[in-house]
Amino acid sequence: MKPGGSIIQTLKVVVQPGFHVNSDKPKDEFVIPLKLTWSGGPLEVKSISYPKPEEIQVGGAALTVFTGTFNIQTEFKAPEHVQPGTTAMVGKLHYQACNNQMCYRPAIVDVRLPVAIE
Repeated sequence: MKPGGSIIQTLKVVVQPGFHVNSDKPKDEFVIPLKLTWSGGPLEVKSISYPKPEEIQVGGAALTVFTGTFNIQTEFKAPEHVQPGTTAMVGKLHYQACNNQMCYRPAIVDVRLPVAIE
């Protein structure tokens, strides 16, 4: 990547069969949304794009969720003044896995993206 340039990075997420995670914009304010955050590294985050969720019925509630394998895309921009070299972007994926009977404790997965600046 060159100073001043942009790149789109795709994070592949796999949810085990029989489970779902709430979407990034759930209908119910009391459920925990899926959220990718970036907190460290030399690049600026321009945008984070989630796929279109599916709607399911659990009990009497309609939920917007992600299941199976899906991608989250982040657009990064390298500042003009960024120093050349190899480094990493550090992020976290926040989620709560559920099945149709119960939800598990919220969890966080660390994400590390190697970055090479020319």
